[in-house]
Amino acid sequence: MALALKIPLRKLISDSNTHSAFRVLIAMGLTFIPNIFQISIPYLEMNNLHISISLCLGVMASAVIEHEGNYRTRRKFLATILTCFFIASASVELLMPYPFLFALGLLASSFFFLMLGALGANYSKVGFGAILIAIYTMIGYQAGSIWYEQPILFTLGALCYGLFSILWSIYSPNRSLREQLAQLFFTLSRYQRQKATLFNETDAGSQAELFKIRQQLAIINISIVARLNNAKQMIQSRAAINADQAELKKLNHYYLIAEQIHERICASQYLYSQLESVFGESQILEGYHQLFLQLSEDCYQLGIAINDKKIYQHSRRLTWTINALSDQLHLLQQKLQHHDQDPEAMHALQAIYDNLQGIDNLLIQINQPEFSENSIALEADESTGDHNNFQLLLKAMHPRNSLFKHALRISISLVLAYTLQHLLHLAYGFWLLLTVLFVCQPSYSETRKRLVQRTIGTLMGILLCYPAMFFLDTIFLQIIAMIISAFFFFSYVRTNYALGVVFITLFVMFVFALLTGNGLAILPARIGETLLGCVLSALTISFIFPDWQFQRFPSLVQQVLSHSERYFKQISHQYQYGRSENLNYRLTRCKVFEADAALTSAWQSMLFEPNSKQKLTREVYALVNRCDALVSYIAALASHRHKIDSFKDSALLHDLVNTTLQQITWASNSQLKDTDINTISIEEFDSYKTKLSKNEGLIVEQLRLIAFTALDIKILLQKVDFNTQNT
Repeated sequence: MALALKIPLRKLISDSNTHSAFRVLIAMGLTFIPNIFQISIPYLEMNNLHISISLCLGVMASAVIEHEGNYRTRRKFLATILTCFFIASASVELLMPYPFLFALGLLASSFFFLMLGALGANYSKVGFGAILIAIYTMIGYQAGSIWYEQPILFTLGALCYGLFSILWSIYSPNRSLREQLAQLFFTLSRYQRQKATLFNETDAGSQAELFKIRQQLAIINISIVARLNNAKQMIQSRAAINADQAELKKLNHYYLIAEQIHERICASQYLYSQLESVFGESQILEGYHQLFLQLSEDCYQLGIAINDKKIYQHSRRLTWTINALSDQLHLLQQKLQHHDQDPEAMHALQAIYDNLQGIDNLLIQINQPEFSENSIALEADESTGDHNNFQLLLKAMHPRNSLFKHALRISISLVLAYTLQHLLHLAYGFWLLLTVLFVCQPSYSETRKRLVQRTIGTLMGILLCYPAMFFLDTIFLQIIAMIISAFFFFSYVRTNYALGVVFITLFVMFVFALLTGNGLAILPARIGETLLGCVLSALTISFIFPDWQFQRFPSLVQQVLSHSERYFKQISHQYQYGRSENLNYRLTRCKVFEADAALTSAWQSMLFEPNSKQKLTREVYALVNRCDALVSYIAALASHRHKIDSFKDSALLHDLVNTTLQQITWASNSQLKDTDINTISIEEFDSYKTKLSKNEGLIVEQLRLIAFTALDIKILLQKVDFNTQNT
């Protein structure tokens, strides 16, 4: 019983979505003070119930676009929200009597609001919220009413929630950052658990199973990169206020450890299928399987410790597994000395062990932060340059810009939805506009997913509406149910959108029940207009500036190759001068993993697009796979980087490194597409190994993998003509 209560209680205390939902719950409760105490508000003709509901909708719109930053940026963000909310709402009130002017205003304002995203992700949220508040104004619009009533009330509701959110952030400034870091380590744990299956004969016994495992690893890696970026942005935002606070430095240390663990777990030292063929009869691979699982468990426990503000306890079981596997490796090496076994495979096993031991050492160091060392997360990694806001907007006004395309699609879709509302005489046509706003996403795959989730959530919500209205037949109960529905909406909207839609459907039904006395009347229209809005969104994303993923592959592949080249240069430099986690190295590593994740994400998105738009799928998949392998092989070289005293004087090592770098350069340089290139033979690399030490031989093997992978990419790019296919 105690364990059953412990998990929900932990979520209640530590989950940022639950915190956000509680803020909404309290803020919405405060908006009903005028109604509860029958407070008379001068200059407003609305009754107290309508005033409270308008304030409540302002809270809702403000909470949907909440900004996770320090209190200073929250203040600036709030001021921008209030200005845009008032302008958007007032424009609707003034233009509603004139349909043609309203349509023009809707087209221009929605396009402008969404283009604010060119100034940054937070401004994109402001634009979305302004359009949302405009649609809310349409819901409560009454001909002949005072035009400034709704704009003022919506703005006051947003102000109420904004101030409450700022106070909350001051009281608990690092709560959301802690959860983001915890989720990051949970995702790292999932990656290691999945990678453990590569060493399990049952899970990875065939090429098809290996393919599935690698697909899952690629998907998890996308999530890891996204969480790393979110955590870094949160740390930078808080560091702008006070970079010297002890807790922030500690959380920054966790972030830096996570970066290094990510690099190590992404590393590939050898073909795992070949390890199985060489060591399949021994138990050594099962030892690696268990070590991966134990590292996964410890990363998960570290995430829990960060989330709950507790000290991480390094597992004795992990220490025992590390030592036991080391003993097994030593015995296996002695055994192989008397047999004619592949020494390359044995060296690869040792390299994999050293890499995993490096992860264990990082976990041991987690409670020993050295704040004086580099602090990439506390440094701004991108310069906004000297461009002012107007120049940034002008730069984004280009038909090839993804934000420009999305803003144009949304604005045209909203005007089409408004036109359909008039042509079909839809009494609740705002549902059409709301559906378009929430469903239409920047890409076809995202829109398709959101469309399905929106439809399922709406239908489930409507099924719950009928019994809810039957049992909750008083104003007081409906107010309570409305606020609770909002609470559950914010608890689930970021993790389970379909379930969130269920609760927002209940929320809106109770709003209408309170405004009109009959919330059930809107339900049939809700179904029809939601389906119509989904169809309109699908048509829009398909025909208005469609942004098919295949068109993005040339630039995405080029980014992976160019960043891989810089990454390789940084690593080779450290083999000469010593291992370092300096700022330039971390930024380069971050860029290459971001590029790799973006390429994989584009491939995953293309699989959701119409078959006619999925061109050269086999060749493109091979290209994505090879690019991912290239990054993994370079990451393995990075995981083992250390100063080699003989490197400066070794012309042989210099030649190998330069030849490998040249292969990456040739792959990334499109001008050399038709040029004959000198391939690197396996014999040439193998002949060098006999002239070098064991450790240097491992480096040569890794260089060989990198060079041949770059060569594969070059050949694939020669076969795939993106320019012809995109025409």
